[in-house]
Amino acid sequence: MKNKKLRGFTLIEIIVVIAIIGVLAAILVPSVTGYIAKSRRTHDMASGRKISEDVMSLLSEKEDAEKSFYASSKAVTNPAWHKTDPVTGDPYDLIVIAVMNGGSGCNGAFWNWTETEAEHKDFVDALNLDLGYSGSDTKIPIKYQPKGAAKPVNRWFICYRSDDVSEIEIWVGNGGSQSQGKGEPMYRAYPKPAY
Repeated sequence: MKNKKLRGFTLIEIIVVIAIIGVLAAILVPSVTGYIAKSRRTHDMASGRKISEDVMSLLSEKEDAEKSFYASSKAVTNPAWHKTDPVTGDPYDLIVIAVMNGGSGCNGAFWNWTETEAEHKDFVDALNLDLGYSGSDTKIPIKYQPKGAAKPVNRWFICYRSDDVSEIEIWVGNGGSQSQGKGEPMYRAYPKPAY
């Protein structure tokens, strides 16, 4: 019998292959995570647009809802609602009309819109009942979580600017405890998203 010598991979060959795989992973992983974050932001922008379109439709069709939407007897007192326009740098205040849970950890609790002031109840009731936003099957999950955020992003906000009531904005932010009010709008999802 002939003595056959079995030849395998040398240690150098294995190290070279592992190094090549490591370089490829170092190049691809940031790209893939960037694409994932971008797709999540795009999802939230599309959800914000849908909410905005529903609000505009409701305001044009129901006069009582429109009166309730723009009825705000309180001045803006929550410092979290003082914002700066990312384009012009001008400060402005948000008038927050309604909030809705959108976080994954909400366990179905309050998957409908709730008003921030009693004056907005007619608008919120019309939004929930006429447009079908009440119930656990109306979840609008928030996908994008900003890096370095101190609190999880888990709530939708329907707002308008105090200096331009015609500009309805949909913001995403964190939910606050009862002592903090309804939470803090953190970034605008629609229009002109500011991430």
